[in-house]
Amino acid sequence: MGTISKQEAEQRARLNWAQWRLLLSDMSITYSDLLQMDDDDIAEANAALDIHMRAMEKKTSKK
Repeated sequence: MGTISKQEAEQRARLNWAQWRLLLSDMSITYSDLLQMDDDDIAEANAALDIHMRAMEKKTSKK
């Protein structure tokens, strides 16, 4: 079995973006954490990340 192409890797990353976004954030969510989360947990974590990012933007813009 060979390695997937760059195009397929990008398609898969886009399809699984909700999970990758959490892994790449500063939330300290691990791959193992994601495996234990259901779709609702992932949606909630992404919503929390959005709220946090908006709060940080407001805090930064007030300086």
